[in-house]
Amino acid sequence: MDIEKNKYHCGAWWTPRWIRRIISIRFNASCKVHDMDYRTTRFTREESDTRFLLHMIRQAKSSVFWEIIATIFYLSVRMLGKLSYGVGKAKKLLTKDSNDTIIEP
Repeated sequence: MDIEKNKYHCGAWWTPRWIRRIISIRFNASCKVHDMDYRTTRFTREESDTRFLLHMIRQAKSSVFWEIIATIFYLSVRMLGKLSYGVGKAKKLLTKDSNDTIIEP
């Protein structure tokens, strides 16, 4: 799978790039959807994380190795995800002007 530079959606900003790249090879689509869920807060954090695990299991394609990696990644997201949940929505609220128009940063 060819992933464009800087298009790794897996892992927090502080995750080493080489780890993000390896996980993104298999789970990039799942991570992108999970990022959107976290930014929009359409789902609760628990619902977003459960959807994330289910998507990754589907992308693992019955590979026990990748299912284990997905589960470990899911558990790390459950423990650390509260630091990122809703950040995108909060940024939009902070950038509203007096006419309630969203100003793109």
